[in-house]
Amino acid sequence: MNCSATASSIVLALPLLAATALSCADGTPQGSEATSRDSAGVVIVENTGSIPPDGGTWSVAPEPDLIIGAIEGDSNYQLFGVAGAHRLTDGRIAVVNAGSWEVRVYDPQGTFLRSFGRRGGGPEEFGMPVLGGVINDTLVVVDRGQHRIAMVHPDMGFVRLATVEAEVGGYLNPSGTFRNGQVVFGGAFDMRRIGELQEGMNRAHTFYRSCNPDGSLATDFGDKVGAEFFIRDLDGDGPESRPALIPFGKRPMATVSPSQFYYATGDEFELEAYDPSGRLARLIRLDRDPVPVTAQDGSRYIEEMAAAAATEAQARMIRQRLSQLPLPETFPAFANLMADELGYLWVQQQARPGQDDSIWEIFNPAGVLMGRVSLPPRVDPLEIGADYLLGLHWDELEVEYLHLYLLERPSGD
Repeated sequence: MNCSATASSIVLALPLLAATALSCADGTPQGSEATSRDSAGVVIVENTGSIPPDGGTWSVAPEPDLIIGAIEGDSNYQLFGVAGAHRLTDGRIAVVNAGSWEVRVYDPQGTFLRSFGRRGGGPEEFGMPVLGGVINDTLVVVDRGQHRIAMVHPDMGFVRLATVEAEVGGYLNPSGTFRNGQVVFGGAFDMRRIGELQEGMNRAHTFYRSCNPDGSLATDFGDKVGAEFFIRDLDGDGPESRPALIPFGKRPMATVSPSQFYYATGDEFELEAYDPSGRLARLIRLDRDPVPVTAQDGSRYIEEMAAAAATEAQARMIRQRLSQLPLPETFPAFANLMADELGYLWVQQQARPGQDDSIWEIFNPAGVLMGRVSLPPRVDPLEIGADYLLGLHWDELEVEYLHLYLLERPSGD
């Protein structure tokens, strides 16, 4: 926050509601500003200004402190389809390796220790596993194939299975787990609205709900706006009749901290924060102009997608299909969301095609912009702890590796 600003100038900039200015004494970096007001019981946090070049003294090490993964050799070190990872309190690392339908445990130095699970539908088997969260170092593994939750302890293995009730949702896409054990699901297309589809541009509808550890419905967070997509021929029966996500289209984004569920549409820089009961507690905003999408952005995107094709015939098909889709006027306000174990919210900036930047802006649990970090290229964060970041890295051959990076926060954060 600009500490030279007077209290009166801050209050005058606010609507005629009870308002509180968040000062530099709260650790807001010099250059950024935040004001907070209450509107019908919902706290609205308005962030303006910018983070200084040093990122507000947040930093992620440029090189990993630990690497797990191998291109050949012992299969216990070959990673494929990593669907979540967690660093245990004693330094061991648990990985949900969906490609082998198992949970693997490695020691703090990256040496393989044991694994749990295999492919199948039995009590200690997985159909389509993905990490949904962690409760006291016990992994909450969501099995989409079996529509259930498996609690997997790093030493004892499977300690509990629970079928997720149908009213929670069909496709189990986990956003995270609250400290109280509730797992939040959502983001998939709401099939109840299929009759509303039309030719041309559509905006899907979705919903988010949480379940208790026993699989029963806990909270319904309500119907939400979903992804933008395009249908060329609604009455046909070929590829033209199938919904196609448009390049740079807006889509629902969600994440869960120990005590808050965050949701955003990407239309503008606004995030909704709910408590576990489903009460909208906070709106977090950042004053930022939308970035226009150009024809060059569309061409670069198409070529990036075509370059990943296995054959030239597939590349031609991709170019033809994507070239028929409309481009939005602006990019989404941001690219991704992630909450760390201390309750801070990390928001990834949207990059243009051809840019390898992975820049994340960090908001504290009260919704105040605190810092910014740049992650190493080709790394997607899986878990962010107090002093580390676990990320999934792909090399030039698309081989997967788990990287552990040291994280530095400002003193007091």
